[in-house]
Amino acid sequence: MATGAKRPKVDYGSEMNPLQNFLQWCNTVGLRLSHKVCVSKEGTVAEYGMLAKDNIEEGEVLFTIPRSAVLHQETTKVSAVLEKEKSSLESSSGWVPLLLALLYEYTSSQSQWKPYLFLWANFKTLDHPMFWSKEERDGLLRGTGIPEAVETDLANIQREYTNVVLPFIRKHPDLWNPGTHTLELYTQLVAFVMAYSFQEPQEEEDDDKDDEEEEEEERRRNENPIPTDDGSNG
Repeated sequence: MATGAKRPKVDYGSEMNPLQNFLQWCNTVGLRLSHKVCVSKEGTVAEYGMLAKDNIEEGEVLFTIPRSAVLHQETTKVSAVLEKEKSSLESSSGWVPLLLALLYEYTSSQSQWKPYLFLWANFKTLDHPMFWSKEERDGLLRGTGIPEAVETDLANIQREYTNVVLPFIRKHPDLWNPGTHTLELYTQLVAFVMAYSFQEPQEEEDDDKDDEEEEEEERRRNENPIPTDDGSNG
């Protein structure tokens, strides 16, 4: 049974709250918000979200995000080892490299995404059926197909962690630790990706992709937590 996920205590050296820290970080990394919107914890349905302060025209740009501020396996500090050993990280979900990047950055006191990730210091606020008890899922969601889907997801997550992630973590004890980067934390980060990630636009290719499985795998690889963009889900 997985132990509780450990998060190192971080001293921000500031009296600012997590939201103020995040907004300051946005300015530092070049993430720009329109004056017509704001990020807030009030008036949202899931922790922090983006709220309109003025009428917004169709097609109006609300924020711009540098690619360097997008957290994924190519921007993380551990990108080199993930790229070098990517053949050992293949899985049906296609998310293992991204999730390993998140495991590392979420628990690193030196992460450049610390102010962003600290907005979700407690993943229980996601209130995902994945975190409910089986009795709650069966009682509240009976007949929807969701309890069965969640059970399948949890089984797949455990299999992926046990067969792919854990051996990789043990192979790199200088970067990951099974006692910190647990199945519990891995499952929470899967829910985080499902709830708050967006597909990064890709350049169009000339040759057609008829293989739907290949397209789905590509789509999953391009799912990334994007600061502020994910706030529009709140």
